[in-house]
Amino acid sequence: MFTEPVVLVYIIIFIVSLVLAFVRRKTFPLGESLAVMLIVGVGFTLAVHFLAPAAAIPLAYAIPNTSEIVFALAYTVFVAALLTRNRPMPAGWRDDFIKEKLATLVFKLAVFVLVPFGALSVIWGRGLPNLGFAVTNLPAQLLSSLALILLFGGFNFIAGSGAAPIRKKEFPARQVALGLGIAFVWNIFEVGLVEEFFFRAFLQTRLTDLFGSAASGILAASLLFGLAHAPGLYLRAADRGGPLGEKPALVDAILYTILVLSPAGWFTGLLFFRTQSLLAPILVHAGMDAVAHAADFINGLKVRK
Repeated sequence: MFTEPVVLVYIIIFIVSLVLAFVRRKTFPLGESLAVMLIVGVGFTLAVHFLAPAAAIPLAYAIPNTSEIVFALAYTVFVAALLTRNRPMPAGWRDDFIKEKLATLVFKLAVFVLVPFGALSVIWGRGLPNLGFAVTNLPAQLLSSLALILLFGGFNFIAGSGAAPIRKKEFPARQVALGLGIAFVWNIFEVGLVEEFFFRAFLQTRLTDLFGSAASGILAASLLFGLAHAPGLYLRAADRGGPLGEKPALVDAILYTILVLSPAGWFTGLLFFRTQSLLAPILVHAGMDAVAHAADFINGLKVRK
């Protein structure tokens, strides 16, 4: 694995980014980034390796289609450019929690799911299994998803800034339970389906076929997953409540996406590869993020005590 060109390039990029982050440690959140990288990147990936079931049918690499891969990469660049802008929505919908969430969901489903799904289905004739919509070994997937949700969600509860209101017991137990339930269901579509389909079933599958290697496909997709967030972090203040702040330097935004965000693609990429299904990645991603978003839903929906 470590002799593969893509893996070597990724390792070099990562090491160079670590060195630059150390040099810029006065403005870059180095300590927090290293902690997240080790826990999320290394720890979560090991957890997936031991807990996630392997698909019964071994992965067969498809013959790479040049036009299909060019489309996947070009469309990823297009999506990254879209992330620099605020979500389009009617002016009267802004500052309305429910309407803003609906507008965001419709936008994401159209851009991240419907367009690439339609293109691969109609133009290149890709079937549902190739697009991640196949379920194998359902009981094992559900059981491992539950274990991973408890593990990763627990980490988010202990260390995540989004869960701070819950840790501080600002809401009674009934509100927290309801908020977590609503956030989980919503995140199945807005976060789980959207990001896992686009970066795993759409992008990672094509890169894996291109390189003929799961490791290369996962790392390449993880790097693109991270870098796709850089324009939003730099131009749209997408990390307003995070360690980068509202106005990070461009180099800090890029370093953050490589060192912190791309490792998140390691464990989700491995989970998709092992199960060869979007089911477990969607459930785990939704469950993990539900902990961070529960307080927003409690406040936004004005859930009664």
